[in-house]
Amino acid sequence: MKLKYKSGNTPLIKMKELCKRFGVNNLFIKDESKNPFGTFKDRRSEFIIKRGVEEYVDKFVTVTSGNAGYSLGKFAEGTNIKIVNFFDKKLKKSIKNKLKEVSYKIIEIDLSKKIWPPEEIMTMARENDTEVIWDATNGFHGYHEGYIKIVGEIKKENLNPDFIVVPVGSGEAFCGLYSGIEKFRLKTKLIGVGVKAKWHSFADKLYTPWTPYENLIKTILRKKHEIIKLNEKEVKEAWREFKDVIDCEPSAAVVFSVFSKLKFKKDDKIILINSGKGLF
Repeated sequence: MKLKYKSGNTPLIKMKELCKRFGVNNLFIKDESKNPFGTFKDRRSEFIIKRGVEEYVDKFVTVTSGNAGYSLGKFAEGTNIKIVNFFDKKLKKSIKNKLKEVSYKIIEIDLSKKIWPPEEIMTMARENDTEVIWDATNGFHGYHEGYIKIVGEIKKENLNPDFIVVPVGSGEAFCGLYSGIEKFRLKTKLIGVGVKAKWHSFADKLYTPWTPYENLIKTILRKKHEIIKLNEKEVKEAWREFKDVIDCEPSAAVVFSVFSKLKFKKDDKIILINSGKGLF
């Protein structure tokens, strides 16, 4: 079936002022805030819902801080798939209300003291024994493949970047972009920018106490790709300095910190992924 919304084909923008600022000639931003609901998670939502429709999934459950859950709910519109969003009790009321608009059910949990395994949240969401329920929080069904098209769109612009820089939380997008680099046979180095904090960060989409992508990430790093981790001071500095440069949230602004961590050649082609503007 045809979904109501479609993601992708976001603009690739050359940032001339930032080129001057950072002393490089070819700095671009792939602006994922231009997806239907302002985030590159729209790509995974479209991918997930399409797969759910194909495999007759009744319900998706996800633990979310806002963006992923809202996006998933919107992309499920017009299908028979139910979305149950779990979120932390301390989440802003405005975001809770946004999630309520697109969810079959919302459930508040305490994310400060434990890791909630998929089996547990699926049990909490189950209403009968015959339901087909999938977890949409992490990559148990190859959800990272939803990000491969970003690299395909970059290649269509006849741009073979030396570097792609992306925010890293669970590593799902990082792994998806790596798969894209491999698929399209680019010689691009992938750089992830994450946070040192595991249980809370100002960049609230990036902290994660556990990820199913841990082993795949280790494999990617052995192939000379890289992940940089920021402390909270660095996260906040990036947000304050670049929030007015492009429409982005703190978790997206971290990519600009790469210039304080690594040295680039003047003619390197660098693409920063603006992961989105978020649900403020």
